[in-house]
Amino acid sequence: MHQHTGQDVLREVVRGIAPAELEKLDETCRAYTARPYPPQPLHRPAGDPLGDGIQTAVLSPVLVAVVAQILADLASGRIRAGGGRLARWWRRRRLRGTAADERRAALTAVVPELSGVTRQELSDWALAQSRAARLSPAQAEACTHIVVVAVVRPPADPANGRAPDAHEEPGSPDSDEGAGPHEGAGSHEEPGEVRAPANTPPS
Repeated sequence: MHQHTGQDVLREVVRGIAPAELEKLDETCRAYTARPYPPQPLHRPAGDPLGDGIQTAVLSPVLVAVVAQILADLASGRIRAGGGRLARWWRRRRLRGTAADERRAALTAVVPELSGVTRQELSDWALAQSRAARLSPAQAEACTHIVVVAVVRPPADPANGRAPDAHEEPGSPDSDEGAGPHEGAGSHEEPGEVRAPANTPPS
């Protein structure tokens, strides 16, 4: 059974947002793992309503950093802990290079489980990271959706059935195939659960 990794999630994101860049994605990943930089704002042409700067035609270097950061934050418990309370501690970790190692590992490691974090909290965190990288609203929404679906509902074993499409809406009959009445994406939250205010990454 193939274990879904961070690079698999990244490939789905690039396929959905910048499919023309798929053929060079492996090269992008190699360059990133050599220097796993944090998400950087995308530079856009002067006059663009989202900001000015130098036009960047290639999205994959931005997307790889965003996806790696989201998955690293989930795996390390940063989302669960909340950005504000541990901001100082996380800054010290960055100085020691720990955060860079976490981002590097996030691409090759198995996608972390949604443990101690609600789907909405993960979605809010991923959307904030995508927007901070200055992806367009549509790109940020697409990136968030694909990452959340990959975490909440990993692909099925090909021997037992098809893997769910990351572009399918959660809760669709096809993507919940084989799940019981209390299983599937919604099983991570109890009915009627009151959600705490969503965490967002510290500035």
